[in-house]
Amino acid sequence: MQTTFSIPSELPADRMVQLLEWIRSYHLLLHPELFRHVRRGKVGNSPAVAFTVPGPGDSWELEAVLWVEGGLQVRTTRPDRATDEAVRWLSEDLTNVVRTLESELRESTISLIWVKGEEIIPEAKPSMTKGILGRLLSRTLLLLNILLFAFNIVLFLLFGLYAVLLILLVQLLLIVFADKLFTVMGKWTITEASPEVYIMDLRIGRESLDLIRKKKVDLTGLKEAVYESSFGQGKEPNCSTISSTLLRFGILCSEDGIRVKTVNVLELVKKAAEPFQAPLPKIIISNNPAPNAAASGISFKRGVLLLTAGILSALDEEELLSVIGHELGHLRGRDPLLLFALVSGEFILRLTVLFPLFLLSPLLYLLVSTFIIFFVAKFFEARADLLSVMKLGKPKVMASSLRKIGAQRLRVEEASKLSSWLRWDTHPPLYFRIERLEGMTEPVVVKHPLLESAKDVVRGFISAFRT
Repeated sequence: MQTTFSIPSELPADRMVQLLEWIRSYHLLLHPELFRHVRRGKVGNSPAVAFTVPGPGDSWELEAVLWVEGGLQVRTTRPDRATDEAVRWLSEDLTNVVRTLESELRESTISLIWVKGEEIIPEAKPSMTKGILGRLLSRTLLLLNILLFAFNIVLFLLFGLYAVLLILLVQLLLIVFADKLFTVMGKWTITEASPEVYIMDLRIGRESLDLIRKKKVDLTGLKEAVYESSFGQGKEPNCSTISSTLLRFGILCSEDGIRVKTVNVLELVKKAAEPFQAPLPKIIISNNPAPNAAASGISFKRGVLLLTAGILSALDEEELLSVIGHELGHLRGRDPLLLFALVSGEFILRLTVLFPLFLLSPLLYLLVSTFIIFFVAKFFEARADLLSVMKLGKPKVMASSLRKIGAQRLRVEEASKLSSWLRWDTHPPLYFRIERLEGMTEPVVVKHPLLESAKDVVRGFISAFRT
């Protein structure tokens, strides 16, 4: 009996072959009591590692193959007398190994990012203020709208109907001028003169990393020096071009510790926007290591697209294209305006038709109404997925991108699928989005994307009660 599954990983696509070799050398070969007949091979044109897992008392053997296809894929073949438990054990074992490697890489890697022609700035450091601001201005401004409407109640009690009208106007202006608001979250603007983003992941020793964390190494100065000795002279960063520069900052250069990537963001957005037959939105890059993307605005022309350094580093070009297509899907569907109408409509009903119900139990009413608003918002997120694959194709590529940028969240969702639906989040659970995308066949043609997406979300929510 054959079983195929994926091992979720946050590592970028160009690191997957290294991950495969690391598993072979430092896990499979080091545990001969658990894994036998370890050998290299190929699945199609992709590198692969085959091995066997012996059963109790060598009564049977589980055959397994690992290969790289988007992410890390595993195919097992087990005899009838072997149980499903063997496959589950192998999945958990490989997942734990990947988590360990990811943790080690995070602890020993710094990322340097530049936009040609733009000011060189350090990586954005996590903070409570920036975290709150990011949540308020992302997710198509839904959370900000809800908080403002909660504030509306107080103003309504104090100043009556005029205060409500004023706040409604303010919220509408927030959406109209979203391109200006998102600039607060970004550091660089992508233009014809500055279309590319340069990314270098540098794996360094723990001592050097400690010096950087203690601010004894000028990270901004390091970025400027590395840029001037490499990209600034039209050369790619490697040990021959930047070793002396790194040494000035107390860092030893290692060729296998350098990963360089150039992303022409402008060309990617143009390619994604072409099938939408729409003008380009404003493109903002945030020097933030968290993989994320967001879009807002009332139209493409007045819209803004935000991409973080983390997502540019984590995904390959096809995956980035699918994510950009998702964000453009929000602009095509005018989702920020629809969410504004949804929240505004609920607030008006609360003060009129539903006011007696609100007075009966204010807390319960707010909990239920907020859940409903977030649940309906999931329809728009699902439609954005659908519009992306309708315009750009390759639903499995988008599924792969979600697996990479949401690896940690997927692990949490494994514990309880139902609770992942009950969170105050505009996005449907990742497992649902991935399963939905992987079940699509090309070309994806849907007459009513919003209606179809709403049906899929409702069905997914109901099915969570059965698991």
